[in-house]
Amino acid sequence: MNNISKSLVAATLGLALSASASFAEDMKMLTAWGGNHSGTANMAYGYIDLVKEISGGEINITPSGPEVVPGGKQIQPVSAGVFDIIYTHGLYHTGDTGVGAAIDAVNGDIEKRRTSGIWDWVDAHYQETQNLKVLSIPTATTGFRFFLKEPMDETNKLNGTKIRALPSYNKIVGSLGGTAVVIPFGELYSAAEKGVIDGLVWPSVGAVGYKFHEVTPYLAEPAFGTVSYLIMMNLDKWNGLNEAQQTAMLEAGHKLEQNSVGIFNALLEQENAAMMAAGAKKTSIGYTLEEANALFADRAMEVAVEASGATGEAFRDFVASKGM
Repeated sequence: MNNISKSLVAATLGLALSASASFAEDMKMLTAWGGNHSGTANMAYGYIDLVKEISGGEINITPSGPEVVPGGKQIQPVSAGVFDIIYTHGLYHTGDTGVGAAIDAVNGDIEKRRTSGIWDWVDAHYQETQNLKVLSIPTATTGFRFFLKEPMDETNKLNGTKIRALPSYNKIVGSLGGTAVVIPFGELYSAAEKGVIDGLVWPSVGAVGYKFHEVTPYLAEPAFGTVSYLIMMNLDKWNGLNEAQQTAMLEAGHKLEQNSVGIFNALLEQENAAMMAAGAKKTSIGYTLEEANALFADRAMEVAVEASGATGEAFRDFVASKGM
């Protein structure tokens, strides 16, 4: 090989290596819950795997959980760029915006959320107010339900009981006569075990990993609403990525949304069976699914308005205008 040919080969190889190096990215993700949470295991970690696959192994994301930064305090370090990506739920940052919590009240049809413009509305909101780019809104249409220490009494309902509930659920708790109380996530098991609370509202899928059925063995039906999580990225970091990187991350986010509904429906059956085999029993909250969904949706949108004022009203009205 002559010197000219050698130079051309070297130059070509150098360009290839340079292109590869410019594409390679190592990112840090914060997750609101640890790996024993079904959402973290299947959504956060699932997203990491999809990004790696779609990017051909060029984008690697390392997760850290609430042991590094508590779940309710994670949005600020990601907004500031200390971490690159966050996996969370809107109820964990209602002090910053109520819009994320209100997504649970939106129809769970993944594609309609996108074609209606609701997905883009949420994305624009987080970019403008939190310096965060939405990558995915993975959703479990399995919803939320009550986990109770005692079966529901058809006459007295939940009168005199204390139920751990975040803002979106407190209307349905109050309508049944219960008192909604706030207990830190890490104290839920012991609070139920010691009788500090008589039950809790939690996503239908995910309780088994925390063994809530051991201390609140009555699984109340129907479940209500959707559980819409958020995977978001520091906007400055996002803007620094090239087109191929951005495409890979958004494709992974859409694929995750498409996968999550079926995955969580299957998990619900598995987790219900595991809890029932361990001694859990079914009970009812006395509402039809339509009634429970209406109470929940009304309150979830109220949270958006209370936390975000006119912006929350705009989101509520936009969703309503789309029939979602």
